[in-house]
Amino acid sequence: MKDEIRMAVSLPVELENEVFELSDLACELLEEGKVEEALEKIKLAWEKVPEPGYNTSVSHLILSALIPVLNTAGQHNEALRLTKEWIADLENSGYRIYHTLPYILHGETLLFLKDADAAKESFYQAVKYGAKKRDFSDQPGFYLEVAQKKLNDNQEIMALFEEKVLSRSVTILRPETAELSAEVSERIEDLSEQGNELFEEEKYRECIQVWNEALALIPEPQNTYREAFWLETSIGDCYFMLNDFEQSLVHFLNAKGNIETNAHENPFVMLRLGELFLEGAHFNDAKEFLLRAYMLEGKEIFEAEDQKYFVFLEQNVELNKPG
Repeated sequence: MKDEIRMAVSLPVELENEVFELSDLACELLEEGKVEEALEKIKLAWEKVPEPGYNTSVSHLILSALIPVLNTAGQHNEALRLTKEWIADLENSGYRIYHTLPYILHGETLLFLKDADAAKESFYQAVKYGAKKRDFSDQPGFYLEVAQKKLNDNQEIMALFEEKVLSRSVTILRPETAELSAEVSERIEDLSEQGNELFEEEKYRECIQVWNEALALIPEPQNTYREAFWLETSIGDCYFMLNDFEQSLVHFLNAKGNIETNAHENPFVMLRLGELFLEGAHFNDAKEFLLRAYMLEGKEIFEAEDQKYFVFLEQNVELNKPG
């Protein structure tokens, strides 16, 4: 299973929305300096996440907020416990690791605990599992220097941590606005158009390269930008056309995790997820998402697809006409 992608457990839409609302409220409270109230809300969101808690459709979002709030509130040992459990869940799953934020947050927590050596090792692990510059873009700049072994002196690291992190009056969990600069937006639009032309010409690999260049312009957390939703969906569709279902699923799951766009209301995303789950023999998930696509747009959405997908749905669900 080492090279396979681990499937996150999908939660009911109502529960996802409830958790997202609590997370947003926690962010607002923290930005107002109300740390204890923010911690209460984000803890409540985490408590609502069912087992397996570290591998659901909302786990990444909640943990990426909860751990910084715990550190801001001075609850470093609790933050350390969560990062250790999150990392252990990834490493013991037997699947390929492509989430690197747990290692970055673990490293930061260790800096709060004044353990620079252990923090460095955690940042190194992030790079080992594929973390790039954009994965550190929402973090203090020196974290990337440590991860790339350009900054090694413990005293210098702790001095920078004091200056860049401990001196902050409040932890920012999200950008003040999920809007890109005019310059970046224009560049993404140009690259998107180039990709569209390549897609029409069925030059899917060239298209992926162009759209990945556009995606790299979006800062972390990328799931707070609408532009990332479109790009993840488009890149995923290119991989689907190439029959690279594993890579396609990675991007469609990223699109599904976008908090600025409700993927559950997008019939195309629901369709592709259902098809990809079927290709991966995840039959319950395939049934769920193919049915979502059908309920949103009816049988028509299947007309341009391989008929095996609709046949599977018909054989596993008693279909009624939408509406």
